[in-house]
Amino acid sequence: MSQTSVATVVGSAKISRFHLKAAAICALLMIADGYDLVSFGSVIPHLMKDWGTDPVTLGVVGSMALAGMFAGGLMVAPLADKYGRRKLIVAGLILASIAAFACAFADTPLVLGALRFVVGVALGALVPNFMALTGELSPTKSKAFFVATVSAFYAVGGVGAALLAIYIEPVLGWRGVFYVAGLSILLVPVVLKHLPESPEYLALVGQRERLDAVMKQIEPTWSPNTVIAPPAPSSGKSRIAQLFTHGNALATSLMWVFFIMTMVLSYALNTWLPTLMQNAGFELGPAMWTLVILNAGGLFGSIAGGWIAGRTSYRKTLVGYFALAIVSLVLLSIKPNAIMLNVLLFTAGAAVIGILAIIHAFAVEFYPAHIRSTGVGWATGTGRIGAIAGPILGGALVAAGLPLQMNFVLLTIPAVLGVTAVIIVTARRFKSAATKGEKPVLVP
Repeated sequence: MSQTSVATVVGSAKISRFHLKAAAICALLMIADGYDLVSFGSVIPHLMKDWGTDPVTLGVVGSMALAGMFAGGLMVAPLADKYGRRKLIVAGLILASIAAFACAFADTPLVLGALRFVVGVALGALVPNFMALTGELSPTKSKAFFVATVSAFYAVGGVGAALLAIYIEPVLGWRGVFYVAGLSILLVPVVLKHLPESPEYLALVGQRERLDAVMKQIEPTWSPNTVIAPPAPSSGKSRIAQLFTHGNALATSLMWVFFIMTMVLSYALNTWLPTLMQNAGFELGPAMWTLVILNAGGLFGSIAGGWIAGRTSYRKTLVGYFALAIVSLVLLSIKPNAIMLNVLLFTAGAAVIGILAIIHAFAVEFYPAHIRSTGVGWATGTGRIGAIAGPILGGALVAAGLPLQMNFVLLTIPAVLGVTAVIIVTARRFKSAATKGEKPVLVP
């Protein structure tokens, strides 16, 4: 009797309401992630005024959520390869919602930093798993588009954070921003009822009844009598060790490098752009709108990047986006007029935040199912080194009082390092024990 793999059936399925519903739920989770992380940048000016806290200290507080994501991505997200994506998603969502709401009651930078760390741990477990799940539920030809589009909704959360801050803070103060963050707990029953477990995970652990139920939704012709090809043989090594064996050490290390560099860019801009613009002479309201423009560009760039990557290659798309980021940042350094400033900020957002979306899609495609949450979790978790460094770097630039234009020039450095890593790693493929000996091939 012929055998088939779950990945093959999912990959060849036609897009249906099932795919759109699952992607929509994951997009809502990404909105919550974007809101939680970007919203802190909108409260910094108020915290500096209310608490009299210096920029460097608030930069450290801002980085605590990213430090938590580092820990969550490395230590918690990989548990999904053993216990399932869905369980980790629900647990992460509940913890993130409660901790984010509690931030509204913080009265010192120390307490706020500790709560932001907890939020980060929860998001560090949550994000890699719903990104991996999005890819595992998507048809092959649309995988990059679906994953990048879900990632794009980070920018929706960022735009929402900036817009809500403009209208909420005059009424409820900075604490109102965190009241809203706690509302993400309302997504828990939605996830429990409508978001399925990964079919590849269910096949790996042998939960046939649950697998058949999910597969019937993905492919109506699926039969419970279908014989599934056995999982790839285990190498006997830990999942983390497998990221570095069989010649994968270089690819894994460089994967981490371009996650780090991209997150330096994204989080430095999202955390400190309003303050940098204020220091350049903008009023607080117009300065906040620059954050809206940046993230609106990110939304457009992320969706477009997924579409382009699905029709060309990750390599070409990422190199092009990094080049666009470098050019837009350089042009921002030459004192553009108001219209051109907004155009360039939109372009920079499209490129920088778009890169984040595309590299998540690439990581999901790069790592096989049995270590996907580990691979994506460690890539995104290690990338938080850049996310931690970004707000600290921004705080140092603000404290140094450098001209606005010089700040943009300095931000081209991580972009150059990132594109170098991309060129190398996208020319390789991940090798497991079953594929050892194959020649590296360009990942599409």
